[in-house]
Amino acid sequence: MNSRLSDNLREKFYIKLYFNIRNGFELAGIRRAFLDFSRTLKIKDESRTDLKQKAEKYILVELKTILERQLTSQEEFDNQHKAWCKGLKLIWDELSFGQTQKWINMTLKYWLLFGNKRIKGIDLNSKYYHIPIDNNVLKGMFGVRNPNPWSRISDYDIYMKYQLEHRMKNTGNYPIIDEFIFFNDYEAN
Repeated sequence: MNSRLSDNLREKFYIKLYFNIRNGFELAGIRRAFLDFSRTLKIKDESRTDLKQKAEKYILVELKTILERQLTSQEEFDNQHKAWCKGLKLIWDELSFGQTQKWINMTLKYWLLFGNKRIKGIDLNSKYYHIPIDNNVLKGMFGVRNPNPWSRISDYDIYMKYQLEHRMKNTGNYPIIDEFIFFNDYEAN
């Protein structure tokens, strides 16, 4: 009889506890990422459910493209990321760039957390993934004392400034890995 809780069982438990994987891991990551920023979304439109479903479908289709082919440069990913954010805003105009980046970046982060065995190809371009920007990241990774709300970032260039600033640190890790490390170690005050 095995009385030891294996790392595999522990991992499966945490995933099932935190994510609704009934419709697959891709949608589970997209929907969990939505919850990460939705408290900042002021709904004016009664068609929230329809907009959310259209946005989820858009994210799923668009992000799957980087699971299937190797990108050639950071610039290629950055350009694609900006297009994704703009595309989300076309679907759901109320979203700010702060919210669109959070949705996209957290989706990629969750997919990376699920790993290649659950999201085939997720590691392929992970060296290019962006850091999800929020107030804890602004304070802890960038030293911003009193940050303006990340959810109100309305100019993509302001968002991108933080990605470029982090890349200049040359930590030896992919930026998204630095953010995982930061998140695990950060004590919000």
